[in-house]
Amino acid sequence: MRKLLIVLGLLLAAGSTKAQENRGFEVSGNYQFVRFNPGGGSDGINCHGGSGSVGAYLTSRIGVIGEFGACKVTGLPSGATAHELNYLFGPRVYFPTSRGRVFPFVQALFGGEQFSAGATGLGSASSNAFAMTAGGGADVTLTRHVSFRAIQVEYLYTHFGGASQNNLRLQSGIVWRIGR
Repeated sequence: MRKLLIVLGLLLAAGSTKAQENRGFEVSGNYQFVRFNPGGGSDGINCHGGSGSVGAYLTSRIGVIGEFGACKVTGLPSGATAHELNYLFGPRVYFPTSRGRVFPFVQALFGGEQFSAGATGLGSASSNAFAMTAGGGADVTLTRHVSFRAIQVEYLYTHFGGASQNNLRLQSGIVWRIGR
């Protein structure tokens, strides 16, 4: 609860300052890496894939983001497969620097995650769970409407099988801005 209040305070502080960009929309396409830590003494696993997001900006700095991603687990034995899908929504706050091309941001997203796994001859199964992320990143302006998302680093919390998992998510990609 304390972290949520801190995020809300940041949103209010950012909304009260003068901005350099206008309201509008953005769409992004990203490479996504997730390091899952199942807990309970199990080794972590790597997952590589992609994600896309759509953002609507209520003010020049504060937006509501919808993000959808998927990745495939690597390093599994032959005949075994595993995939992850996530769908997250929440606020993002940009902190434009004066006359700069780098725009740092923070965000907190909430939603769900589906993890599915299968093995040849044994079938497959999937499970859905609550998911949330908290983190930030930086966009580098390339042209008026295109930016490079240099880095997005987030703590990814999931809750599968009655246990909490503390994971890491990294993203990088291209952002297209419309009306911003």
